[in-house]
Amino acid sequence: MKLKNISKYIAPSSKVVMTIVIFLFVVYILQVITIELSDEISRMLVKTKRNLSTAESTKQFSKAEKRLRRIYRSGKNFLPDGTIHLTYRRGRTSGRFDEPEKIQIYDVNDVLIWQGLENENPYEYLSWSDQRFRPHTSYHRHFTRLEMNNIQMITPEFSRVIEIPIRAQDGTIQVWRYLPGSDLFMGYRLDRSKIGFLGSAGLTLSKTEAKPFGRFKFNSSWYPAGASEPTVLWQTRRHLYQINFHKKQVKLLFESPKANIQAVVLREYQPSDAQMPKAQKIKYRPTIRLMTEDKKQHLIMRKPEQKLTITFPDDRWSSAMNFTATEEGMFLIHQDSEIRMPEAYLKSHKSYLQWISKFEGKPYKRWVELYKVDNQANLHLLNRYEWIVSGEFLPKVQRTNFRLKVQRAAMAFSAPLYDLVCFLLGSEFFIQRYRMGNDFVSGLMRTIVEIRPSNSIFNWVLGIAMVGFAFWHGWPRQTSRAKLIFWLAFTLIFNLAGLLTYLALNHTHIIKCPSCGKSRGLGQVNCLRCGTELPAPQQGKLDLILNT
Repeated sequence: MKLKNISKYIAPSSKVVMTIVIFLFVVYILQVITIELSDEISRMLVKTKRNLSTAESTKQFSKAEKRLRRIYRSGKNFLPDGTIHLTYRRGRTSGRFDEPEKIQIYDVNDVLIWQGLENENPYEYLSWSDQRFRPHTSYHRHFTRLEMNNIQMITPEFSRVIEIPIRAQDGTIQVWRYLPGSDLFMGYRLDRSKIGFLGSAGLTLSKTEAKPFGRFKFNSSWYPAGASEPTVLWQTRRHLYQINFHKKQVKLLFESPKANIQAVVLREYQPSDAQMPKAQKIKYRPTIRLMTEDKKQHLIMRKPEQKLTITFPDDRWSSAMNFTATEEGMFLIHQDSEIRMPEAYLKSHKSYLQWISKFEGKPYKRWVELYKVDNQANLHLLNRYEWIVSGEFLPKVQRTNFRLKVQRAAMAFSAPLYDLVCFLLGSEFFIQRYRMGNDFVSGLMRTIVEIRPSNSIFNWVLGIAMVGFAFWHGWPRQTSRAKLIFWLAFTLIFNLAGLLTYLALNHTHIIKCPSCGKSRGLGQVNCLRCGTELPAPQQGKLDLILNT
C-alpha cells in the first residue's frame, strides 16, 4: 500500500478521534460547571441550620437522656484484665489552656469511681497500635507511593531522589540512594566510590547480580533501643522487608503469596514523651500489623519473635478493630453497631436508603468487645459492653438533594461508553488504578466513575432521541448507507458529544433534486434515489470563458 493511500485512511480517522476527544472534554466541563452552580444555588436557597451545640443549649434533657449522651461521648477503655471503664472528658477550667483536661471515670454500672485531672488518672489502660502510628496522615518518618510519585518528575532537573545517609563504624559517611527504575538501593561514599547494591536478596557488588525489591508501596523507619541509625521497613505489593543500612542487611519479614498488602501499622519501639506522660506499667512488645486484601490480619511481634495470622470469615466482624501485644498477652478490640450496612446494600444508593431508613430517627445499639488472642490465633472473649445511641446522632440522609438531582440530569448527557467501560473492567480495576498513586491515572479513573450515566433511563431516552435527530439530518445528506449507520451508532455510544461530532463533520447544504424532487446533499455528485447528477450552473452574461 502506498504512503498516500495510508494517509487517505488515517487522516479521516484522526479527525474523528480528535473531534470526539474535544467534545467529550467540552461536555465534561459544562457538566462540572452546571453541578457547581447548582451547589451554590442550593446553598443560597436553603437556610443554614442551627448546629448541634446550639440545640443542646436550649433543649432540656431528662436525666436518662443526659446519661445516654454522656455514655455516647465517653471513651471505652479496657484494663489488661478485661475491666472496662467509661472515660468522660469535662474539659478545662475557663482561661487555663495549660491545664490538663478534667475527666470522670465510670464503671459499666454507671457508678462514678474517680474524677480529676487527666494526668492524675490512677488507671493505665491498654493502648492500641493504630494510636501509635497512622500511615494515612502526614508523618515525618513514613513515605508512601503517592509521595514517591510526587518527587519523580518528567525531567531530571526537577526530579528528587531518596537518599539515606549512614555513619559507618570508621566514622565515614555513606549514602544509600534509591533507584526507582531498578527498585534497588545504591550505596556510595562521599568520595563517590561505590559500596554496592542492596536488593531483596541482600548486598551485591554489581547491579546485574542484585535482585529488585519490587514495586514500592510504603516505608517507615524507627530507631531501636540503643541504636544511632534507623531501621527501615520497606513494603512492596506483597512483601515487607526490614533494611539495616548500617549493617548492609535485608530481612524478609512478611510475604503474602495470594493477596496484596492493603495496609501496614507499626507500634513504635520508643514512644515520645507526649505519648508517655508518666511511667508505663504495661510493657508492650514491638508489633507490626499487616492487613491483606483477603481480609486477613497478620501480626509480627518481637521479644520474643512471633508471627500470627488471624482470619475473620464471619460477616459479623467489622473493619473497626485494633491489636496490641504486651508481655502478658495479645489483645484485640472490636467495635461495631447494628446500623453497619451489609455488603449487599452497598450496591446502589436506593438499597442504602432502604437500610438506613430502618434506623432513621430511632435509637440504635453500639458495642465494644475485648478478645485475648492465644498462640494459635484463637480468640477468647474477655468482656463486652453495649450501649444505646440516641437517634439524633445518626447521620441525616438527604433524599431530596437539589445538587444530586442536577447532577443526575447532567450525567444523563454523558456517553454510555463510560458505563460499558466500568462494566467490562469491573470496580476492582478502578480501585487498584486509583491506589497506584499516579495523579494522571487516578484522576482519569475518578473522572470516568463520577461522570458515568449509571445506565439511567433518561440517558438512553436522550441517546435514542439524538440518534433520531442524526437520522433525520443525515438521511438526505448521506453518501452511503454504511457511513450513515456508522454515525448513528457513533451518536448512540457517545450521546451529546457524539451528536456534536457528527454535526461538525457531516453538515452540508441540501437542495431538491431536479429529477425526483427529493432533498439531497451536495457531498455526492449522483442522487442516491434516482442517480441523476448535480445540474450544471446556467450560463450567464458575465461568464466570459463560455461566451468567448
